[in-house]
Amino acid sequence: MSNGMLDAPNIYKVALDTRNFEINLFWQRSNYFLALNTALAVGFFNLNGNRKYSLTLAVLGTIVSILWYLANLGSKFWQSRWENRLRIVEEQIAPELNFFAADWQTIRNDVRESLKNGGHSGLQKLLYSQISKKPSVSYLMILLSLVFVAAWVLLIAMTLLA
Repeated sequence: MSNGMLDAPNIYKVALDTRNFEINLFWQRSNYFLALNTALAVGFFNLNGNRKYSLTLAVLGTIVSILWYLANLGSKFWQSRWENRLRIVEEQIAPELNFFAADWQTIRNDVRESLKNGGHSGLQKLLYSQISKKPSVSYLMILLSLVFVAAWVLLIAMTLLA
C-alpha cells in the first residue's frame, strides 16, 4: 500500500473476498429460511386439522417464504455487484486471466474441455451435457423460495376451504 491506497492486486483480493462473503451469506440465509420453513411445515402437518393453528402456521410460512425470496434477491444483487467489480478490476490489471472478464464462449469452452477429459459415455455423458447448460444454483434457490410461497398459499386456501 502507498499513500493509504490499495494496490491493484489488493483491490482484486478485497473484491474477491467480498464476493465470496456474499455467496456464503446467500447460502447461510437460505439454509436458515429452509430450516424455518421445514419446522413450520412439520408443525402444520402435525396439527391434525386444528384449523385455527394450521391457518396461523400457514400464514407465518407464507410470510417467512416471502422474506426468504426477498433475502435471496438481495443476496444475488450484492453477489452480482461484486462479480462485476471483479470483472472491471481484472480487465484493468490482468485482462489475460479471463476469470471474471471472460466472454461466454471462453467460459463454455473451459467447461467443455474440463468435462470431456476422461472419455465419458452413457449416463455420465448425458449429465455432463446438462452441466454445459449452466444451471444457476442461486436461481434454483430463489425459485425454491417461490415454490414455498406458492405451497403455503395453497395450504392457506385448503385450510380455509376445509
